[in-house]
Amino acid sequence: MKKSMFKSLTGRLVILVLMLSMIFTTGVFAAVDVNSNDSADGTAIDTQATTDIGVQYRGHVQNKGDVPLPVGSFVTGPDELGSRGEGLRLEGLRIELTGDIPAGAGISYDVHVQNKGWQGPVSNGAYAGTTAQGLRIEAIKINLTGLDGYEVYYRGHVQNKGDIPVVDESWGWVKNGAQLGTTGESLRLESIQIKIVKTENYTALGDSITYGMSATPGSGYVNLFYNHLTSQTGNENLQLVNLGVPGYTSSQLLNQLQNDPATMAALSQAKVITISVGGNNILAPVIAGLAVAFQLDPNSPTFPADLATALAQLGAADIITAALPEIQTSVTASVTQFGTDWPQIVATVKTLAPQADIYVTTLYDPINLQDPLYAVFDPAIQTINTAIKTPGAGYKVADVYTAFANYQGSEPLVNFNWYTGNLDPHPTTAGHDVIYQCHLSAGFIN
Repeated sequence: MKKSMFKSLTGRLVILVLMLSMIFTTGVFAAVDVNSNDSADGTAIDTQATTDIGVQYRGHVQNKGDVPLPVGSFVTGPDELGSRGEGLRLEGLRIELTGDIPAGAGISYDVHVQNKGWQGPVSNGAYAGTTAQGLRIEAIKINLTGLDGYEVYYRGHVQNKGDIPVVDESWGWVKNGAQLGTTGESLRLESIQIKIVKTENYTALGDSITYGMSATPGSGYVNLFYNHLTSQTGNENLQLVNLGVPGYTSSQLLNQLQNDPATMAALSQAKVITISVGGNNILAPVIAGLAVAFQLDPNSPTFPADLATALAQLGAADIITAALPEIQTSVTASVTQFGTDWPQIVATVKTLAPQADIYVTTLYDPINLQDPLYAVFDPAIQTINTAIKTPGAGYKVADVYTAFANYQGSEPLVNFNWYTGNLDPHPTTAGHDVIYQCHLSAGFIN
């Protein structure tokens, strides 16, 4: 009886591993999904000016001379420089940054002047435009230089057009070198407002679940949580950076955090971070163990087909039976490695993004409680979840394991189903929605 049960369990494990090998060795690369609610030529979003780096400016206005008074003083962004309703042209201006400005950072600007055209960019308080020539500024472009993580927004008032730009029937903003004003229409720019906005993002870290594999496009938990975040006041301009990589283990995520410049840059601007990792610490050793047992290259693009051929040969069951103890040892070691990696992952994220709110997810078990394989995988999953749920770790825990285990709905949360032949362990679209709901109810472990 025990031998028969072992063969049945081994057979199911073989089928499961075959399917997992096809899922997790497909060579899918990292997805970097950067979304912004800004349009190319303007935005109706009322983004808030940053408090650590600002901007000030002064100018020369027809019939008024240098403004504001006293001469040499500045308007602080985003207050208005110039006039409205008086028919007076803005003839020139100076713009400079304020606050804790990094070495090499600056602001440059170029103006289009009546009868002269574009004058060429000047920077950091230099004068752009004319004086005593009776010539109007018609348009302006403004850029930041050497100041990653910030954007410059500006808007103005133009003869015969009023407040520009108009976005979604509201007075919006242009940014980062876009043209404000007109050329070829002989219309004066009468006033301008400028502000510096700190770029912030939601960075999602992890594996294929973070990536959104098996969910309807746009319905992964990362996208759902992002939509929720941007619906909140103050987050309207939040960008999404999805750095999920299918197949990543905890060690690979740690390496990404410590050595990938793009990841470090994203985290330096992160307001919210989510982390979902650990499943591959269990799955990868199983796949690697079978590769060794059958003398296959798991990195080969033909590995799934090669493994299928190997499993079909006579004596495959005996090879697997002989390999199982070593595979179990490797799984145990990989789960132990997660326990070593996890505190370093958290510490690295906090160092790179001390300003961010951090959410982490527990692993769910894709296998039904009544299935014999439940006893194979669940203890390893629980060990990883214990590490994730460390009290006082300073992050919010989205307890996906408990939510999936207690789920009473009719729609399946996981694609995995022996009886339909679907052995994909990823969440369904409904599963991603439950993971998203777990983020909404996430809390600190004390």
